[in-house]
Formats: sequence, C-alpha cells, structure tokens
Amino acid sequence: MDDTAMTAARVPDDSTMPDVSIMIVAYNSAALIADCIAAIPQACQRYRHETLLIDNGDGSTEALVAAQFPWVRIVPSQGNIGFAGGNNVIAREARAPRLLLLNPDMVAHPGSIDRLIDGALAHPEAGAWGGLTLDKKGRPDTGNAIAIPSLIEFASTALGKSLVSSRPILGIDTDAEVDVLSGGFVMFSREAWDAARGLDERFFLYCEEVDLFCRLKQQGYRFWRIAGASGYHAAGHGEGFSPMRLLYQSAGKMEFVRQHWSAPRAAIAGALIWLAAIERHVMGRLLGGSRPRLKQMSEGYRHVALRPGMWLSGYHPQRGLLARLATTPGFASPLQPSRPDAKDTAP
Repeated sequence: MDDTAMTAARVPDDSTMPDVSIMIVAYNSAALIADCIAAIPQACQRYRHETLLIDNGDGSTEALVAAQFPWVRIVPSQGNIGFAGGNNVIAREARAPRLLLLNPDMVAHPGSIDRLIDGALAHPEAGAWGGLTLDKKGRPDTGNAIAIPSLIEFASTALGKSLVSSRPILGIDTDAEVDVLSGGFVMFSREAWDAARGLDERFFLYCEEVDLFCRLKQQGYRFWRIAGASGYHAAGHGEGFSPMRLLYQSAGKMEFVRQHWSAPRAAIAGALIWLAAIERHVMGRLLGGSRPRLKQMSEGYRHVALRPGMWLSGYHPQRGLLARLATTPGFASPLQPSRPDAKDTAP
C-alpha cells in the first residue's frame, strides 16, 4: 500500500463517529499548514479522528488545504473572528466527544494524539489533557510555562525574572496534574467545553485559554499534561519580540484581569505590565548596541511601553486594543475583511 492509500485508510468516513475532533484555526498560515496537517495521521493511528479547519485570514490557507488534504473538513470562514471565535465555530461542527485544539504552527509527533487519548482514558476525572510543546532542538519551549495570572507573577516579571518561567516543567517524564495547558496543543472533553460554553470571544488573541482553564477550575475540573504527547512548535507567526505580538499579549492579560479581578487589582496589574515593558525597552536602548537580542527586545516592547493606552483596557469594545488599532495612524485593524466573502466581524 502506498503512502497516499495508507493516509486515506486512517481518515474516518462520515459514517464513523470519531474519537477526537482536531480543530485548527488558521490565519495566513499557508507556509506552515502542510507540515501541521501531514503529521496528523501518524500522530493519531489508533483512534478515529476528524480534522476541521477554519481560515480567519486571506483564504490562501483554506485553498491549500482543500487542494492537498481533501479529507480535512473546511468550516466556512466568517472573517477574522479571532482564535476564540474560530474555535467556537469549529466546535459547533465537530462530532467527537473530545476536542483537540491544534495550532497551525504545531507539528504533532508520531503517536502523540494517541497518547493524549490514552491519557484521557487514564485520567477520566479531568476536563482537559495537554501535550508538551518543543522547540527545534527538542527542548520544552516557553509555551509550557503558563499559569493563571497573579500579582506576584506580574511583580516578579517587572523585577526582571518571571517566577513561572523559572519553575520546573511538569509532565515531561510522567503524567502530571497542572493548572493550565498550552492552548496550541490541548484536548478538552466535550462535557467540559460545553459546561464553560467554549472560549470567551471577548478575548481576540492571547489569554483566552487561560480564562477557559480558570473558569473550568472554578467548576471543579482538573487538567493533566500527558508525558509522551509532544510536538514541535514552529512558532511560525512571529518572533517572541514581535511588537504586535507583544501588544496583543498585553491586551490579553488585561482582558483577563478585567474579567476576573477587582478594579484596583486590575489597575495594579496594568501598572506592573507597563513597568516591565518600560524596563525592557530602556534596557535594550541602552545596551542593544553590542547585543542584538537586547536591541530586538527594545523594539519589541516599544509599543507596549510607549503606547499603554492601546492595551490597558484589554479588548474593551470602545477603548480596547482592536478599537485603538482601527483609529490610530500607522496601525492596521485585523478586522478588515481579507477576502470578498468575509464579514467584518468583531469578537
């Protein structure tokens, strides 16, 4: 049997209820998506699966997937509705009792999705099970160092060193119970997803999965990182010091504290996030001449440090980042339709 036939044999037909629905939200991901999808059949060999994709971008990713991977179910685009909105749309079309969120810049290792489902069967009391994301050298990347936001963490970051990123990563050698899992490679039970009503669409980008874990934890759900369920995280949508990426990250953090904290605590959080950005911007300006990475850091934090009004209100409909991007000269709104049939839909 050739490779094409073997791949087709693993793909469930419409008459078979899948064990897991693999959900991919793409945004101008044509350079990455083939590696992501091509890895799925080897990653999930022992369980039935379906793969669904929605393209929030210009349509090029959808066209590539339709041409090269006809077994992927394309969910019609609704424009750029954000990561939360895109996953919620796909979830309504998904048929399986388990929903796997898979970023287009993730390449799941052989057997890794099988191991996630094995983990779900071994820890049935949990509401979510996640994998370990690795860099190009096979080392756990920073996406595994994630936690529910706290003033202590914001303060430690402002002082120069994140407490969360300095802690040992759980779930490398043996399964481990954790508070939060990486949103780029995580599987939820349909029961837990429905109990939380999916992702909160007030989050356009970043912190939406942290919010979901926080809400599920309040309902009594537990979460496990499954050893052996791993994948390469290409981080293909920008470097860690991308100015726009850091703007969105700051807005996502502020949206979280706006939703979950009192106004005084949220104000303190905003001040600490701003202070951390100022320190990194200034340090890079002072020392970046001989150290290119510090210069890159300074440029990355420039907007966060010098334009706090853009992100301090999170994703507030009138005062938040998306509204500011639409009205600030030199910035482009991500909500502009990128294809003739796209709707200008805000989260």
